[in-house]
Amino acid sequence: MKHTMSRKLCIIHANCQGDPLRKLLMLHPQFGQEFEIVKYTNYLCEDIPDVQLQQCSLFLYQPLGEKWDDHASAALLARVNPAAVTAAIPNMLFKGYWPFWTNKSPIEFGDIFLDRLVDMGLEKKEILYICMHTDIAAKHDLAGLFEDSARREREKEQGCVVHTVDLILDLFRSEKLFNTINHPNRRLVLQVTEGVLAHLGFAPLPDVLTGAFQDPYPEFELPLHPQVAAFHQLPFGSASTLYNVFGKPRTYEEYAGLYVDCRALGIRDLSSYLHLV
Repeated sequence: MKHTMSRKLCIIHANCQGDPLRKLLMLHPQFGQEFEIVKYTNYLCEDIPDVQLQQCSLFLYQPLGEKWDDHASAALLARVNPAAVTAAIPNMLFKGYWPFWTNKSPIEFGDIFLDRLVDMGLEKKEILYICMHTDIAAKHDLAGLFEDSARREREKEQGCVVHTVDLILDLFRSEKLFNTINHPNRRLVLQVTEGVLAHLGFAPLPDVLTGAFQDPYPEFELPLHPQVAAFHQLPFGSASTLYNVFGKPRTYEEYAGLYVDCRALGIRDLSSYLHLV
């Protein structure tokens, strides 16, 4: 991929959160004139050509550790143009709404609570009854899980040029800040974008842009367990709340039933399954 020589090259190495960041930076009057922006998806291990790293003037990255080998941040920074400005940006992940989320599940959007019930060999109706009627707060340290997650996210943001954890902790009750564990709402994406611009010495985004910017991930709202919502005294997330599940309104219980069905079918790609049913 060649970049326009009249503009400097900015590389963003990030997950899906890099897409709305790129869009907003491109629309910024001064930044968009000064930089061409190329985004590489970090978790897909997309290779960044050496020529681009050598031509790069600005490298924005979500920190990745050594386990990512050639795609680890340290490895990429060693290859970046030494004259380039480099800046770490947050990789936002919030388990406060979904304390049982796990990436160690046989299914996408893994849920430890549901997985345990499925793995016990119970029938679907039994799983849903236990899921909805067990006193979750009595059996799980929801406060401790929340504090552990917040501490982990604060550690991850050390060294980043903009922080989000304090804002999240201030507002997570009054405003639904995430649609899934790593799909933040417009406020948080704007927080990161404005922080990057300020760090680099640019003016804020014009009001017309911030006003027009919509939530970047509207297609899927991961439902909240109503007992978790009640524990955190959220004004959203009741048992009757309808969530946008790829264009279909679903309650948490309906979603949980589809999760169980997907597990029973041995399908890992829950997103594709939810699109179909």
